[in-house]
Amino acid sequence: MSAKPQSATPLKKVPQIFGTFSFQLWYILLPAYFFFFMVTVYRPFGMEEALDMGRGLFYFNTTMLMCIILVCLLLLRLLFWGIFRNTQRNWLGYFFWCFGELSVIAYFMALYLCLMGGAITPYFTQVAICLQYSFLILIYPYFGITVVSALIAYRMADPEEEVAKDHIRFVDSNNQVRIVLAAKSILFIRAEDNYVKIHYLDNNRVKDYLLRATMNSIAPLVEPHGLFRCQRSWFVNLAHIVALRKDPDDMYTVELDTDGISIPVSRALYRELSARL
Repeated sequence: MSAKPQSATPLKKVPQIFGTFSFQLWYILLPAYFFFFMVTVYRPFGMEEALDMGRGLFYFNTTMLMCIILVCLLLLRLLFWGIFRNTQRNWLGYFFWCFGELSVIAYFMALYLCLMGGAITPYFTQVAICLQYSFLILIYPYFGITVVSALIAYRMADPEEEVAKDHIRFVDSNNQVRIVLAAKSILFIRAEDNYVKIHYLDNNRVKDYLLRATMNSIAPLVEPHGLFRCQRSWFVNLAHIVALRKDPDDMYTVELDTDGISIPVSRALYRELSARL
């Protein structure tokens, strides 16, 4: 039974530059000032009449809306900065976050305009109007910052990192990189007390490396590369499995394509492993 490659791949992660504090400053400042410039110079979507309110309040209300954008983005971007440091987002999640930011801004803008206008326009009608303001005006600085930052991240990308995208960097308990291996070269990994022993191929010879780490700590590193935890103390590379066997004592094992190596399989994980092959 040969192993099939996994077809499902996660969306590419947003570059690390998007999680830096300087990047958040661009998102906090530029959209607000761009909004003020666009409204005062071009006055799109009939905003002059809506913000003037018949009382000569156009510039005052425009300034207040700019401040609302600043405050909303300050709070939301600080929250994003804190979250990004712990959990890197993919592009789909990032675009949803930006959509949420523009929506929050629209709701607070609508609240302000309703209070200033004496609630003549129903709140949710005002929300729909403000969504138009926020999305059709702020989309330009959002798009510009995102594209420029993505280009900077691309130029700063380490060529060696691109070459090594199919490699696994194994780190020890002190978070220090100890060995870098091609994922396809790894046969299996076994737990040994406070260590894990990595068995891999090097010039068609089986070698091993003892790493001070736990099975749980290396799981996020190896599982995306096709290594399956077939038992509490074992990871096996699906790409090297040639057979899944059951002996007369109801013990399950997988046979690898190298030197007749057999790996034990937990009875509870037998069905899942079989489905992955």
